[in-house]
Amino acid sequence: MMNANELEAMPVFKPIFKSLIESAAGILITIFATGFILSNWSVNIGKTGNPITEFLDTLIIIFIAWFLYRAVVIYIDHQLAEQGVGASPEDDGDNEMGGQSTSRIGTLLPLVRNVFVVTIIILAVMVILSNAGVDIAPLFAGAGVIGLAVGFGSQALIRDIFSGGFFLFDDAFRKGEYIELGDIRGTVEKISLRSFQLRHHNGPLHTVPFGEIKQLTNYSRDWVMMKLPLRLTYDTDIERVRKLVKKLGQQLLEHKEAGHLFVQPLKSQGVYKMEDSAMIIRVKFMTKPGDQFVTRKVVYAAIRELFEREDIRFANKEVTVRLAEEPTEPLTDKQKSSITAAARSVLDDEAAAQLPQKTDDGP
Repeated sequence: MMNANELEAMPVFKPIFKSLIESAAGILITIFATGFILSNWSVNIGKTGNPITEFLDTLIIIFIAWFLYRAVVIYIDHQLAEQGVGASPEDDGDNEMGGQSTSRIGTLLPLVRNVFVVTIIILAVMVILSNAGVDIAPLFAGAGVIGLAVGFGSQALIRDIFSGGFFLFDDAFRKGEYIELGDIRGTVEKISLRSFQLRHHNGPLHTVPFGEIKQLTNYSRDWVMMKLPLRLTYDTDIERVRKLVKKLGQQLLEHKEAGHLFVQPLKSQGVYKMEDSAMIIRVKFMTKPGDQFVTRKVVYAAIRELFEREDIRFANKEVTVRLAEEPTEPLTDKQKSSITAAARSVLDDEAAAQLPQKTDDGP
């Protein structure tokens, strides 16, 4: 006798082809019943050249093609459902880099399904034409010539198809992953034999031929490190901040909403940069790709509460303005406005210098 754990570990049989087999049995019975009735009516359905015989043969060929087509589609759709492909996860607006990616098999199976379906349709048409007495040998020869012409005239198409095959079999990216191609970035939404589509996190949809890929950066694999800069005043005790952030990192692992998203806890990296009005310390943590934006929101809120409680002050941007000569009279409003505009320009230039080259609010 097997115990409960052994029973749960056993694979569960799922009759995914039950409805298909039932429908196929009904169609076969109908076809054979029709043939039996016609034979009883003295119709020689086995005679070559008989239009009724050719019609029944065509029905059987169509039935076999339909059965293979439905079997392939049902099996692959079942596998995609097992992999969770096609589900619509809830989006609360925190994820800027797409949701969870599908598995490798979940990315390849739709392409395999399309190849099988096209192959079944082509073979069925060829057999039907042959059964109707059409000589299909010239069709194959013509297809070879046309294929040769297409090969010479559409080298870009062949390049796209072969490049896509290598990229997919190398597992360079999958459906649902966030990738970057030069100046284009987005979540992979759709993959075909020749190209794929990227949905930018601001909405635009890019269609990219595989042959145009020179370099690909995948932001959705394994883990991601999020680093957050904090501007603090110069009188801040850095060692005290390090200990407080380390303790906070352990506490965030118990957070009821985001605690399980941390791969490595929050920790301080110490002073990252010195500025005129502040010293910049940086904290970091590791999560799975796509989870860093939810955890970032939680980390910022927790740090703000911690620093307010421990009387650790954030530094404001400051610009010191020195006049070449001491004014003998109070500054006019126009002069004050000019000085303020000059200071504002300095702050804007510093902010622009710190921005990355890509200004699309991406990762």
